[in-house]
Amino acid sequence: MNTENFQKSTAYLDGALMSLDGDKVIIISFGALQERFYVSSSGEVNRCGEQGPVRGDESDFERYRMAFLEALMDGGSLIVRQVAVGELKLPDALGSGVVPLDYLSAAKVGPKGVRSMKAEELKKVYQQGADGAVEYHDFPSKNQVKIAMLKLLETEQN
Repeated sequence: MNTENFQKSTAYLDGALMSLDGDKVIIISFGALQERFYVSSSGEVNRCGEQGPVRGDESDFERYRMAFLEALMDGGSLIVRQVAVGELKLPDALGSGVVPLDYLSAAKVGPKGVRSMKAEELKKVYQQGADGAVEYHDFPSKNQVKIAMLKLLETEQN
């Protein structure tokens, strides 16, 4: 893998995460290893424990980038869980309340870059990891990320 491929893949991942609403838990898998990170809606990266973010330091961002680099070199995947960005209305039989809804999306990662996965693909391979109220979503495509970044630039200029 060359430096240009790493830069393009990193830019795509960063853009995808910026285009997704809310706080996110990112699981990067490569080889037999798995790293979990918490990315706030403002873009701050921390290691992720069982109960949420573990306040760390700048090395958390470096660990995040290194885990992504390992996945690019060796092949792997990343799963993004957007935390409580939707709502699930319960039927009257269950008390008719509202439950926070997480969105799950994923991408395959390897020497050729990042390939977004469709919701149906993810649902087939990640049924056990969907604790709580979740909804499967397509990972943003490169074109969707470009459009989102252009809209963000437009908003910032106005």
